[in-house]
Amino acid sequence: MNNKLSAVAAALFLVVFGIEVARIRYNFTPSSQNIAQIGTTLFGKYLIPFELLSLILVAGIIGMFYIAGRED
Repeated sequence: MNNKLSAVAAALFLVVFGIEVARIRYNFTPSSQNIAQIGTTLFGKYLIPFELLSLILVAGIIGMFYIAGRED
């Protein structure tokens, strides 16, 4: 049962990922290449989302190690 569910989840992920990649427009041109301005924006306007994302990623890594270390 788990193998079938994981296969369905993987197939669904690939379909959604493929659709999103197909929607990307390839005419992207950066508005500025000023690294200082990017840093100021990232740690100014987007500081809270940036910190929340870092906490979510750390929690995911800790959870991965916890699940991988379990002995069934």
